[in-house]
Amino acid sequence: MPAAPAREVELKLVAPPDALDALASAEIVLAASRNAGTVRNLASTYFDTPGRDLTKAGFALRVRSVGRRRIMTVKTAGGAAADGLVGRGEWEVDVAGEMPDLAALPDAVPQAFRDIVAEAPLEAVVATRVRRRARKLDLPSACIELAVDTGTVEAGGRTEPLSEIELELVSGEVSALYDVALAMLERGPAEMSLYSKAARGFDLAFDRPPAWRKPRRAAIARSAALDDAFAAMLSEALRHFLDNRPAALDGRDAEGIHQTRVALRRLRTILKVMAGATGSTAAQDFAADAKWLAGEQGDARGFDVFLAETVPPVEAACADPSGFDAVRATANPLREDGYGRARAAFHDRAALRLPLALARWIELRGWREGAAPETLARLAEPAAGLARDLLDRQHRKVLKRGRRFGRLDAEGRHEVRLAVKKLRYLSDFLLPLCTKDKKAAAFARALSRLQDGLGRYNDIATTDPLLDRLAAGDAPAAVHRACGEIRGWQARDLEATEDRLLSGWKAFASVKPPWSD
Repeated sequence: MPAAPAREVELKLVAPPDALDALASAEIVLAASRNAGTVRNLASTYFDTPGRDLTKAGFALRVRSVGRRRIMTVKTAGGAAADGLVGRGEWEVDVAGEMPDLAALPDAVPQAFRDIVAEAPLEAVVATRVRRRARKLDLPSACIELAVDTGTVEAGGRTEPLSEIELELVSGEVSALYDVALAMLERGPAEMSLYSKAARGFDLAFDRPPAWRKPRRAAIARSAALDDAFAAMLSEALRHFLDNRPAALDGRDAEGIHQTRVALRRLRTILKVMAGATGSTAAQDFAADAKWLAGEQGDARGFDVFLAETVPPVEAACADPSGFDAVRATANPLREDGYGRARAAFHDRAALRLPLALARWIELRGWREGAAPETLARLAEPAAGLARDLLDRQHRKVLKRGRRFGRLDAEGRHEVRLAVKKLRYLSDFLLPLCTKDKKAAAFARALSRLQDGLGRYNDIATTDPLLDRLAAGDAPAAVHRACGEIRGWQARDLEATEDRLLSGWKAFASVKPPWSD
């Protein structure tokens, strides 16, 4: 039987270089430090195949020089249910030289990794040079190694500075990592990050923005207790947010900020369900913070959609598109202002605290705190029962709001869209608990089609306020002319999409909910 995989449990904080000393001097750190610690210089090289197959499969391979030692390490990207938010597989072995020695791989390294490196040669892609100040912290519930890293990441002829703090669990409770991080946050800005040095280096090598990703299904067994289902759903939604935060801050790919908003809305949906099921006021507070942060990104997302999706088809269809350059020239600074507002919100202390505090709450199952005995008993029951109730209740709410759908005005359809969106998020999380995928497929397709149609309708219906901003005051005549053309096109689009939207509504309303049998 193969040996169990090693598991690294590590919380990473990214911080400005001038904040590191203050963060590392937090009272909890000074009080718990075993000694002054050590200072070491670490040089690491990350390897991959020419096709970057290891990165695509979620593996990292490095050789690190520590004095005279050369240590080869294989890591997984994390994300498995057993790993939580801050855990991942890690296997280390000493090697003789600067290159990986595949013959020395520990037996427990996954076969998927072995298959990749057996098929293609390896090449050095990323190098990091780090000065690490490390010390052990002895806390009542855990022993933690705190490492303060300053240095550089180098790839593709480019170099960027590194400024990070890593909190690695040596033994004890995972929640202690968050306790230390939250205490450090009182001394200066620090961002919980899942963006590894290797991933950052690969993005630097190819001069590409950080990757964004769509939400994944939370890994929940159909027999799972409600308590475990809540933890898994929240963890996946929070990971979705953290995974997309670097892309949102970068701003080169509009999908980054879109996905952070999706993640925050999914978090709010789950938290509201939890508040209703357990009476937790903390869940309500977390939901309010998520709502605020998503709202601060609204302008950035609105102008992204306008410039990438609204303007191009109208410009291409116009006999005289000359005014559209002026529209872009007016809209681009507003978009940048929107991204500036979003970045300021991301760096606000409340936003920096949110993922740390929420991750700690998940780890400790904080929704159980102060819960009545009957609530605790319900949390121990299978989640499938509540899943059916919630889905049925939200489905009926959608049908009620959509009554006489063809006669609803824009505001009424906006209300339907919000209810549909919530049903979509609940379905993503809860349908697997109470029905099989094949049985749910028709319902999921109809729901997705309706949500897409309502989203497009909403984008068109909400363009007017944005155009009012562009054509305000002393805007050039060319901007006024192009905005008028956009208004006319949008009015025509509303009529053209009406039949498809009505068809989508009828299809959805006629599909039998798969959880009702």
